[in-house]
Amino acid sequence: LWTGTYDHVIGYLHNLLVHGKFVTIFTALFGAGLVLLLDREKPLPLTIVLSRLFWLIVFGFIHLVFIREGDILMQYALVGFIAILFVKMDARSLLGLGLAIQIALSVAGILFPVEYNDVPILWQDGPEMHLQVESILLGPLAEQVAARIDTLRFYMFDLFIVGRSYIDKLAVMLFGMALLKMRFLTGELAPSTYWKLAAAGAACGLLLTTARLVGVGGSPLEENLLDLLWKVHRFGGAFFWSALTIGLVASGWKAHALAAVGRTAFTVYILQSVIGLILFSSLGFGLFGQLTLGELTMVTALVFAMFLIAAPLWLGIFRFGPLEWLWRSLTYGGRQPMLVR
Repeated sequence: LWTGTYDHVIGYLHNLLVHGKFVTIFTALFGAGLVLLLDREKPLPLTIVLSRLFWLIVFGFIHLVFIREGDILMQYALVGFIAILFVKMDARSLLGLGLAIQIALSVAGILFPVEYNDVPILWQDGPEMHLQVESILLGPLAEQVAARIDTLRFYMFDLFIVGRSYIDKLAVMLFGMALLKMRFLTGELAPSTYWKLAAAGAACGLLLTTARLVGVGGSPLEENLLDLLWKVHRFGGAFFWSALTIGLVASGWKAHALAAVGRTAFTVYILQSVIGLILFSSLGFGLFGQLTLGELTMVTALVFAMFLIAAPLWLGIFRFGPLEWLWRSLTYGGRQPMLVR
């Protein structure tokens, strides 16, 4: 869809630095969060954790149908029901099990490749589908909702189950649990350790780029190799960003604004979808297909800057983000205190 030189460069940088990395980080953090809830000196009652996961499914369903077809909350919650069975395992066992699952997924992908049929319009790609997607997003809200409902089967069955996405997410959550228990996520390691781990992650992340530059690809064997290198690239990139950020904090960086965004991550996640809906659909400015990739990148940067400013201001007055408060209140079955004072 974007043919300009700058768009190609930005697209390359996005694939190199962003694509697949941050969703991997978020998935790992979700797993680590389950450990914080259930494997501590005074763990939360299991019924409370199950209630949290149930209400997350409800939020995810609303998000998926009415706002954005690419919701992740439902999948996190469903996998969370399985992941809680592993929170008491030690870090080495969690790492080993997560790695075994990823190896099994790679082997299964080679022996039993998945082919998707009857892909909904909103999940199709390429210029040929652009006009159909545009007609939906710029049409009435009822048509948008109908199209998103049509994606439910594909998103929650074809991708999640048949495509083995739930198994991949489980493995990543196990990695997150292990990294928390190894004190990697808590910033307790030496800064030099984080720099070394970030360098190792970057090196792994560059393997796929190197393979493509030397012309790997084309034959079935080489395509399988690229799929394997993509997994290494994805985890390496995620590890790079994690180690770099935590290393900076361990070195003294006061990341108050970023921490505030993290504390309101649920609200931020939904709000960025709402902003996208307002900007690009008929419910707002209807800019779908009208911006270059460079312009979209600037919009993304501006929205993120807005969150960095707004989140600390909000938390100066309130204990939780608005959706965090609602989620917590529903989980406990009663209105929770909201004001800081």
